[in-house]
Amino acid sequence: MRQFYLFKNKSGYYNVVFIDPVSGLKGATKSTHCKDKVEATVIAADWVKNGRPEARSNSRKFLSPESSSSKNLKGIIDGLTESDVRALALMLSDKLGSAAVVASAPLSTPVQTVAPVSVEKPAPKKSDIKLAEFLINFWDYDKSEALQRSFAKGKKLSRMHTDAMKGLAKNHWLPYFGPDKLVEDLEQDELDDFFFYLYTVKGLSGSTVNHAITCGSKAIGYLFDKRKISFNPMAGAERYGISNEKRDIPTESEVRSLLNLDWRNHLGKLAFELAAYCGLRAGEISGLRVCDLDMQAEVLHIRHSWNEKDGLKSTKNTEERDVPVTRELLLQLMNRARLNPNYSDLSYVFFSNVKPEIPCRPAYYQDSFYEALSEIGISEEQRKERNIVFHSLRHFCATLLAQRTDIKNVQAILGHKSASMSLHYADHETMTQLNNMRSIMQDAWKECIISA
Repeated sequence: MRQFYLFKNKSGYYNVVFIDPVSGLKGATKSTHCKDKVEATVIAADWVKNGRPEARSNSRKFLSPESSSSKNLKGIIDGLTESDVRALALMLSDKLGSAAVVASAPLSTPVQTVAPVSVEKPAPKKSDIKLAEFLINFWDYDKSEALQRSFAKGKKLSRMHTDAMKGLAKNHWLPYFGPDKLVEDLEQDELDDFFFYLYTVKGLSGSTVNHAITCGSKAIGYLFDKRKISFNPMAGAERYGISNEKRDIPTESEVRSLLNLDWRNHLGKLAFELAAYCGLRAGEISGLRVCDLDMQAEVLHIRHSWNEKDGLKSTKNTEERDVPVTRELLLQLMNRARLNPNYSDLSYVFFSNVKPEIPCRPAYYQDSFYEALSEIGISEEQRKERNIVFHSLRHFCATLLAQRTDIKNVQAILGHKSASMSLHYADHETMTQLNNMRSIMQDAWKECIISA
């Protein structure tokens, strides 16, 4: 197995890619700071034998006079594989222009000198794939060959996800690298600078920077796997830590005020009640159909989610669940559904008045929620400062439930795959604060509903 590879960067210097002797995988890249391939090969061989330097400096400074002398050359060559020795012999033949080592001779035979041999080595063909254009096309949900192959193998990616990746390519990769940057010219150092630029200069969150890394790693990794490029510069990309910005939740008194409020938008209030009482996501509210309203059992069957790009799809965790609701709320939902001119078991409860065959977009409920918050005295500035969004109502539901029942029941109602995720939603404050909240209400649900 080869112990390293050499490749020339855009400045003309040779970089070394080391190979893990156990796994056979490519490791870190290190510059030799040499433009001569023979000298770079000797330096790389010395690093394999004696260990790589840790400092980021001119790599030749790490070679002692002894290590570069003829006294140690034999030891260096002894550490090379047979193929590396043959390649070195050819390079020496080209460089010296005189007696040279026969590259094709078996290693066990004595070294022979021969007349100089001129070896014509074709330059490796460089890929001319343009970075930004490739990323944008790769993440095109309808036109990407790579995505279509992935879909054919049963892998699922939502249009919302691929459009987000495509947007990152257009809005960040393209402006930074320009339209003419080639994938083959990408280096790990400049990629690291790019992601750091997004985090510091552009002010993107660690999560968004990680999405930008995913945008590049999936696409460029595909090229490398298909042998379209000789080296994958994204292989060593390090992801950023995510500091979850604390999302506040409405207080119980604020929820009561919202329940008592005569909302301008009755449909928005219904959505608010489903989110606050049952912990439904906005997409799950849009995805509710008549067949999901179980009047007899007094439950909602949460089977789908809906958004503008993907339409009706499975829930976030692809798991169906039943959520208990009050009969009064069920009647309100059914009465709303019967107003649909296309009313049937498969018609949407929260149908659009413009196009009854489709539901309201999830953002519609958020707009109604913000308007209601303003009417109870929470200004836009206060809302933004507290980071309250429509999804905060789901957090509110989790917090109340966590005070009244065990985490497994919370998990079942909210549709989480793990108890730890439910704790994430409930843990907006420290455990001490949660225990204090338990004393506020003896029966959170009953008091919230009846007091309103």
